[in-house]
Amino acid sequence: MANELPEALVGLEPKIVWEHFAQFAARPHGSGNEKEISDYMRQWAEAHSFACATDDTGNLVINVPGRGKGVGAKPVIIQGHVDMVCEKNSETVHDFEKDPLTLLQQDGWITADGTTLGADNAIGVCMGMAAAEGLFADHPPLELLMTIDEERGLTGARELDTRLLKGRRMLNLDAEEEGVLYVGCAGGQDTIASLDISRDSVGSDLMAATIALSGLAGGHSGLDIIKNRGNAIILMADLLHSLAAHGISYRLVDFEGGSMRNAIPRESKATILVDAKAREALPAILAKAEKSMLSLHADSETSVKLTVESVTNSRGPISQTQSDALLQLLYTAPNGVVAMSQTIAGMVETSTNLGVIKTTENSLRATFCSRSSNGEALELIARQLVSHAKHCGFEIQQEGGYPGWQPNLDSNLLKLAKPVLAQLAAGKELEVTAIHAGLECGLLGDKIAGIDMLSFGPDIRGAHSPDERVSISSVGVVTKQLGALLGALCD
Repeated sequence: MANELPEALVGLEPKIVWEHFAQFAARPHGSGNEKEISDYMRQWAEAHSFACATDDTGNLVINVPGRGKGVGAKPVIIQGHVDMVCEKNSETVHDFEKDPLTLLQQDGWITADGTTLGADNAIGVCMGMAAAEGLFADHPPLELLMTIDEERGLTGARELDTRLLKGRRMLNLDAEEEGVLYVGCAGGQDTIASLDISRDSVGSDLMAATIALSGLAGGHSGLDIIKNRGNAIILMADLLHSLAAHGISYRLVDFEGGSMRNAIPRESKATILVDAKAREALPAILAKAEKSMLSLHADSETSVKLTVESVTNSRGPISQTQSDALLQLLYTAPNGVVAMSQTIAGMVETSTNLGVIKTTENSLRATFCSRSSNGEALELIARQLVSHAKHCGFEIQQEGGYPGWQPNLDSNLLKLAKPVLAQLAAGKELEVTAIHAGLECGLLGDKIAGIDMLSFGPDIRGAHSPDERVSISSVGVVTKQLGALLGALCD
């Protein structure tokens, strides 16, 4: 079923892993648009005579017989998700609904040209497929659990028909740092604040201008939240808030920013109405604001770009009261790291990410993604967001809640895996920890009684942003580790 490899992947090992990765890159598989990649996996299973079941949600379970000394062993679940975050640079022309990704090889990494790569989590899925095809001499019966719609809210794991699974040992391959074994994860809660708006008539003495902010690093709202990266929505709100200090009077028409609730926003834009004198002053104000933003995030941002463009506008400005309410919401809502863990050094316990702001003709909508490994702390930050948004006059909807995965350092799977993986750790000392992100392990552990889980994976950087890349050498190391661990699980 393999086609000719893209040039960026030629000669890479393990070849079979990269062959499957090329198939993912060639097909659209954004969250909610997984049909084509799911069809490919079903066809692949059929071609290898593997039994394949699909539940009502669209999750796949592919059953692979044991191999070598693992023929009679207890089954092992290899789990990953088939969807990807669809983010691109503003200047990149790409349609995630139909266009293949353009893969590049740069300094030992595979990346994509101006878009997210989807290594989160295609590379883990491809490792499981390679194991099924006989890459390793020995492995137990495998249940390849391929969930859908993970990135938008863990829908697949949430709605999984667990009757399709017999295994009670699970390897989740959705981690992004080689040498780190995850035995716990954060739970999460989405909060959506919305407001019906009214618009005033457009003054004939005012002109429309769109201010655009770009160049920020962005990233995963769980893994990268500790890095103090700039949030494009909050920085734009701060810029608009500061215009008064420069003597600029304006009316807000539109405010847009971010595209995924679980990605730190990299870009935002606001359309405002100003008089001719104010319009002339904007470029100088934005030049100073660029320097200020870089100073504010000197440890995490290297490129900030602010531009202003005169535009034709057909919408009236949002009423002043509602415009003020929006800036109050965006400017003062909790965002970033809220609390650090007191039990695992260096790990974020609780955080919130203001991920998306969307304006339509008649409404405003802001989406926050909160995370915590402490269930009570997650409920507290969610209540605080509700209170804050209501105080600003917004209506509230909360959805997407999911449980965390409580760390179990006495896990039998962990005890077996540590020495096996350490032998192939390429000189790295293994770290056992929890992750400040919503692994599907939290939901699956809640749904499948008695399941023992471990999460690991190769080095991936810049997940959920167009800077996403996966280490070629790390894929090789982690694939060997997976094979060794599956061999050990044959006993």
